[in-house]
Amino acid sequence: MAAPKGVLVSSRLRWGCALLSIAMASPLACSTRVTAENIAAWKTTQKGPDRLHDALADHTVPAKLRAEAALALVDIGRADEVDDILTNAPAADRAEIAKAFAPLLEAGMKDPSPDKSLAYRDALFSLRAGAPADDQQRIDQALLASLEVEMKAGKPRQGRHSLAKMLTAIGANSGAMLVRVLATPDIPYAAAAEMLGKIGDEAARDQGAAALIARAPQIEAADRSPAKLDRALGMIGGPTAVGYLERQVTTGTGDAPVIATRALRERREPAVLPLALKIAGDPKADKELRDEMFEVVATIGGLEAEKGLLRIIATDREEIVRYRAFEAILTARKAEGVVPALEAFPAGAAYKRVDVDDLLVKLIEKLGQPVRPVLVRALGSRAPLARVTAAMTLAQVGRPEDAAALNKLASDGATIKGFPAGDTVGKEAAAAAEAVKKRS
Repeated sequence: MAAPKGVLVSSRLRWGCALLSIAMASPLACSTRVTAENIAAWKTTQKGPDRLHDALADHTVPAKLRAEAALALVDIGRADEVDDILTNAPAADRAEIAKAFAPLLEAGMKDPSPDKSLAYRDALFSLRAGAPADDQQRIDQALLASLEVEMKAGKPRQGRHSLAKMLTAIGANSGAMLVRVLATPDIPYAAAAEMLGKIGDEAARDQGAAALIARAPQIEAADRSPAKLDRALGMIGGPTAVGYLERQVTTGTGDAPVIATRALRERREPAVLPLALKIAGDPKADKELRDEMFEVVATIGGLEAEKGLLRIIATDREEIVRYRAFEAILTARKAEGVVPALEAFPAGAAYKRVDVDDLLVKLIEKLGQPVRPVLVRALGSRAPLARVTAAMTLAQVGRPEDAAALNKLASDGATIKGFPAGDTVGKEAAAAAEAVKKRS
């Protein structure tokens, strides 16, 4: 009697699997049962990744095996898939898997393969978000221990999750770890300083700066230059770092003041503004130091910086310094600083047309189309220099619709001292109107 159709198919399937298994020299090739052995085999088969996915997503599979399936997915470069499955899993499921998965990842972070250890570290950080509080603390300790080793070697690695993201999520213990790194003699410090400046609170940054300053004699002897140390302190910022750098500016010798000033540009430190404006506006100060201080003022920005720069434009006797202050205002305030800065220039001073073009117009041009409405308003300024500069700049960046406002100024007979004879504000405005009309 013939066997039932279903029995015949099943029998053929079993024989087919057996033959395929023999051919592949693997008795697990056709098995879909979730076992540790199958999970290891699935990493190397075509359908294996899908089976690993299903095993991890199946809440009927024991947590230990689901964790092993998750590790296998990380091994084959499908860590994002693990994140998605665990994120969408019920909280109880996720917590149970995490307890089994975290130790596997912690052990994996010690893998001699750099790519594997980094993948395990990233996966462990992903896991911490949904882990219970106790497990999260253990994960944080493991992550910080790994990161501390990398920081002390001066070679921290960026993976799927940035270092800043990881350390910020871990919180205060991250700052404490970075402070320990900075306090350790004879090891690289730049990476730890940069990261502390990004993620540390003021207390941690101050502690880190103090630790680094304590190492200053040894660091300077090794580097034979204060530039690296000063830059690291500039990145950390805070009262202690700023105080050290300001002392270098005011009492240092040789290149030290300029090097320290450049370090003060690493982050926005409003506390530096009074000293920066004082030196930038001091005609007796070193010219290079003054120029660097204008950069510091521009980095800090804000209304107080603008007020100080406007004062320099209005009062400094050197025209090149006034133009330098104008550049700093544009850097700090962008389009908002254009009209106040132009109107601050002394009315009785002489201005060469080529200087106005090179040192005012071209700088304003760099602000692009957002500056156009400001320039149109500047055509009505009380200051002839502001009106003529606005017209000259609109000739370069204006649109046809600006022609009407420029033509209104065509009868303006005001002149600029230092411009060629016969040049008036109206003449520049009329020429600019013709130029913008030609643009489509």
